[in-house]
Amino acid sequence: MSRDKLHQIIFWVAGILLLSYSTIRAVKIPMTIDEATTFLVYVQIPIKDVFLNNPINTNNHFLNTLLIRLSTWILGDSDFVVRLPSLLGHFLYITFSFKLLRAISNQTIVIVCGIVLLHLNPYFMDFFGLARGYSLSWGFMMASMYYLFRYIQERKNKHIHWSLGLAGLSVYSILIALNYFLALIVAFNFIYMHDYLNNKMDTTFIIYFLKKNISVILTSLILFGLLAYPISKVRANNEFYGEKGSFYNDTILSLINQSLFGKKYFGIDFPDVLAVIAIIVYVSVIIYTTVKILSRKNNSTITGGLTFCILFSISCWSTIVQFYLLETPFLAGRTALILFPLFSIIPIFFFSLLSKKKWLQLVVCSIPFLSYSFHFSKCANTFTVREWWFDTNTKDVITYFLENEKPQKQITFGIKALNSPSFHYYEKNWKIEDQVDMVRLEQLSKNEFLDYYYIEESQISEISIEQYKIIQKFDSRVLLKLITSIPLKEK
Repeated sequence: MSRDKLHQIIFWVAGILLLSYSTIRAVKIPMTIDEATTFLVYVQIPIKDVFLNNPINTNNHFLNTLLIRLSTWILGDSDFVVRLPSLLGHFLYITFSFKLLRAISNQTIVIVCGIVLLHLNPYFMDFFGLARGYSLSWGFMMASMYYLFRYIQERKNKHIHWSLGLAGLSVYSILIALNYFLALIVAFNFIYMHDYLNNKMDTTFIIYFLKKNISVILTSLILFGLLAYPISKVRANNEFYGEKGSFYNDTILSLINQSLFGKKYFGIDFPDVLAVIAIIVYVSVIIYTTVKILSRKNNSTITGGLTFCILFSISCWSTIVQFYLLETPFLAGRTALILFPLFSIIPIFFFSLLSKKKWLQLVVCSIPFLSYSFHFSKCANTFTVREWWFDTNTKDVITYFLENEKPQKQITFGIKALNSPSFHYYEKNWKIEDQVDMVRLEQLSKNEFLDYYYIEESQISEISIEQYKIIQKFDSRVLLKLITSIPLKEK
């Protein structure tokens, strides 16, 4: 079997498995708080208000919202259909990550390790089956990165246009991708400078750079025209999601902690250890590629390695500068995930450069391959989302209630505010408004009481439990039913 044929088989098998995983999750996992808010608010409003981000909220991931409107208009509004745009994003991410890996290296071990590095982060994979803009943004970003590397290989202007256009779609999918867009501009200009200094140009420095940046200027103007007003509203209302501590703690450590999924190995403080390892890898690639370029012993892999280090660096510095100049918070948790594929591609260049020392390449590649694969096997699931764990049983609760209680009249159903959007989503989609009146517990008066409660088991003491009975348990939560009409305890 030829190497190309083997790689095609690897890509097909890996792609089917990865997309099947996110598809199963899209079908089985209950609608979560942010997804439900997107559907209940932004998918229902006029398209003009979607573009204008009215009402103001970073929950409105523009392109995702528009595509959900389209998919639900054509196919109805089931959980799976609402999540179809996100699955499209995953398809794009898989397709172009494989194309990028193949462009970087033809070595089987590097390709296999690259697939693992770019995909098998359980926290990252969580979002490919959810109706949020993250998946689309990462898919377009990966496609943009592929065309960036194609430009490094071929120096064809069409690759610039594709890379910038796809980066623009990434930004329109989720605003935090602006950090990537700015970094991409710097990365292209690094290549332009490299070419200008290493080749005899028949034009002046300024004219050369202006010509090369025409696509940058046009794409930036289009993006600015589409996003200037919505962004100004978000900033004016301080709606940006993140933290305001430090870049290391809020962005790097939060991303590592979430990616670890609450798992602990060997009793080591892993977040800091992994951060140090990541920094060592990053610095090593920068030093190695810079030395090679300065000595003019470079090729597309070496230039690509340094370019993608710059891409990651500027993406990080962008959020730091924005924090100090614009007072926007540091990326944290799910918003910091945009840095994951940007960083993960860097060691792949390094692994590829070890091709002359096969034994060393095998040893080095086996470490991330085994660790990522093992960790993912421990965390993979088709029933919950780490970010919004409190919605794990939403659909089960409503299904149980409707099948077993069979209300003959409208009843009152007490839920926590965090659970409210997902419950209201099913209330609307399953058309049970006449049967159930969902009430936020935080809105109750002292002496008010409800027919049912869905609460944490630890909160039972807040209710006159002798007047209620537990009719079903759902992990750490319980469903309570009123048996006599006595009000809540005085708090």
